[in-house]
Amino acid sequence: MCGIAGLSAATPEILAEMQARLAHRGPDGADRFVCDMTGFGLAHTRLAVIDLTEGGRQPMASACGRWVITFNGEIYNHAELRAELEARGQSFRSTSDTEVLLALLMTHGAAALDRLVGMFAFALLDRQTGSVLLARDRVGIKPLVWASRPGGGLAFASEIRALKAVPGVDLVLDSQALSEFLACLYVPAPRTMHAGIKKLPPGHWLRWSPGQTPEIGQWWKPAFTGTRALSTDQAVEELMPALRAAVRSCMVADVPVGCFLSGGVDSSVIAALMAEARGRDAVSSFTMTFTEAAYDERDAARAVSEHVGTRHTELPASAGLVAGLDRMIEAFGEPFGNPTALLIGDLSAKARRHVTVALVGDGGDEVFAGYPRYQGGLLAAKWRRIPAPLRRGLIEPLVSLLPESSSGNHTLRRIREFVAGAGRPDAEMYASWVEYFSPEERRALLGGALPPRPIAELYRATGRANALDAMQETDLLSFLPGNLMAYGDAMSMMHALELRLPLLDHRLIELVQALSAGCRFASGKKTLLKAAARKLLPAAIVDRPKLGFNPPMGLWLRNELAPMVAERLVPDRMAALGLEWTAVASLLAEHRAGRRDCALPVWALLVLERWQAAA
Repeated sequence: MCGIAGLSAATPEILAEMQARLAHRGPDGADRFVCDMTGFGLAHTRLAVIDLTEGGRQPMASACGRWVITFNGEIYNHAELRAELEARGQSFRSTSDTEVLLALLMTHGAAALDRLVGMFAFALLDRQTGSVLLARDRVGIKPLVWASRPGGGLAFASEIRALKAVPGVDLVLDSQALSEFLACLYVPAPRTMHAGIKKLPPGHWLRWSPGQTPEIGQWWKPAFTGTRALSTDQAVEELMPALRAAVRSCMVADVPVGCFLSGGVDSSVIAALMAEARGRDAVSSFTMTFTEAAYDERDAARAVSEHVGTRHTELPASAGLVAGLDRMIEAFGEPFGNPTALLIGDLSAKARRHVTVALVGDGGDEVFAGYPRYQGGLLAAKWRRIPAPLRRGLIEPLVSLLPESSSGNHTLRRIREFVAGAGRPDAEMYASWVEYFSPEERRALLGGALPPRPIAELYRATGRANALDAMQETDLLSFLPGNLMAYGDAMSMMHALELRLPLLDHRLIELVQALSAGCRFASGKKTLLKAAARKLLPAAIVDRPKLGFNPPMGLWLRNELAPMVAERLVPDRMAALGLEWTAVASLLAEHRAGRRDCALPVWALLVLERWQAAA
C-alpha cells in the first residue's frame, strides 16, 4: 500500500515534490526513477505490508531492465500467480506481490488484469518505447488521477495534491464538476473539480505514448443480469465459501491486521470469519463510540466481539472533529461532502497505533442490496398504481409538509423522498433519491439552464429493466467508488493505515450478481448476507436495526457548528463560489426552521467554501 506518481519530461525537482506530497501514504520508504532513454519519471512512497525487506522496494525494474513499475495496492492471489509463473520458468528475487504483478504484466500485458484478485492502481513504463500503462482495480478501491501536459505529455498520481505540483496542469474550476458535486456531494469520475485533472474510472486502463493522446478502455464492470433463481439456502451454500475465501485473502500480511467493528451485519460477519480463521483472542477489533446515543453502537459491537472472541478496543470520537476539515479537504484535493470521512480519519489515526491493516465492511450494502432505496425501487411499481390525481393532488402535498428530524432519525425524510420520486421514470426516481441538490435547486444556486443528471444517465446506460439490478449496478459504478472508496482511501492513508474490503472481492460480486433479483431480495434488504450471518452469529445480532456509521451532523450544525455556518455561509463568500445568495438563504431558512433535514446540503456548502478559501 503506497503512494505513486509519475510524469513525462520529468525533472528531479518536480518528481521530488510530487513524491513529498504523498509521503503520508508511505512512511516506510521512498524512491524515484527517471528513465535515461525516455525522460519519464516514476515516484513511490511505501507502506510496507507484504515483504518488508528491500526486495519490495519501488519503483521496481524487471531483470531485463525494459520494464519499470510503481504500484499501490495488494494482489491477494500473488502466491498462486507466482507458482504458476515459476512453473513456466520465471524466477523471482523477492516475496513481494509487486514483482509478481510486474512479471505477469510482462507476460500478458493488459490481459493480466483479469487474473488479479485484489485492489490496485499502478503505472508500467516500457523503457524501450516510452509508453506507459495505467490501470485501476475493478471497483475503484485504490485511486488514480491523471492530467495531460503541454505538448502531449502525461502526469499521474494517487492524489490530486501531487498533480498540483506539475507545471502546465490546468487547475481552472470545472463548472460541470461543481454542479455534480452539489448533486452527489462528491465529484463523480472521470471529472475532478479541476478542468485539467481527471480520475481514471474504476475497472479502466489508460495507455499513453509520447506525444499521443491517451487511450482509455474499460476492462471490467459490474453486470447485475443474473437469472439464477436459487432458494436462499442454496445461495448461501455457495456464498459461504466465497465469503471465507475473501476474508482470508484480505488477512494475508506481514504486519498486524485487525478490523473495524460497528455491530452491523457487514463488519460482524467479517469479524466472525477472521476469528474463525485465527482463533479466539487473535484478532483485534475497533469501534468508535459517541456521546450521542442515537449514533453510538458500542453495545452491539461489544456483543459481537464477546461472541466471536476478538480483542476489542473502543475508541471515543474526538471532540472537535470538525477542526480536521481543512486537512480532510487537503487529502481529497477537492471538496468532499460526506462528513463520515472525518470519522474514518479519526478512527484510522487511533487504530493505526495498534495495527497496520484493518478489514472493513464497506460494499456490503451495494453488493447485498442493503440500502432503503432498493426496497423503494421495488415498491415504486405498486405506488404508481395509485391514481395520479390522488397521488399528485393529495398525498404528495400532504407528505411534503411532514417535519423532518435532523437528530439521526431519517424515516420521515425517506418517506418524503420516496413519495416525491416514486412516480417518476425509474432513472429520474433513482437520481432523486441519491442527489442532495435537485436539478432545480442547482439551477437556482448556479443560474443558467437546468443542469444534466449524470447519475440518471448512468442508470439508463445500464439497460437493466429490473429496478434492483439497475440501482445496484449504478451504485457500484458511482456511489461506491466516488463516495465510500474515496473517503476510505483518503482518510485511512492520511494516517498510513491500509483498509481492506473483503465484501468487494470481485469473485464475490460476480457470484451475487449472477443471482436473480428475487433471490437477492427474497426477504428484504441483505437477504443473503443476513442468512449467511445467521450461521456465524446469534439472530439478535443479525436482526438488530442498523444505525449506520455517520456523525451527528444535524446536532453539530445546530450547536457547535452554528457559529461557522453564520460566519462562512454569507453573501460575499457564496458569491466568490459563483452561488446565488437567494438560493443559499432559502436553504438556510429551511435548515434553521427545521422544516427539512438539510444537514448534509448545509455541510456541503461549508466544505465548498473552505475548499475555495484554501485554493
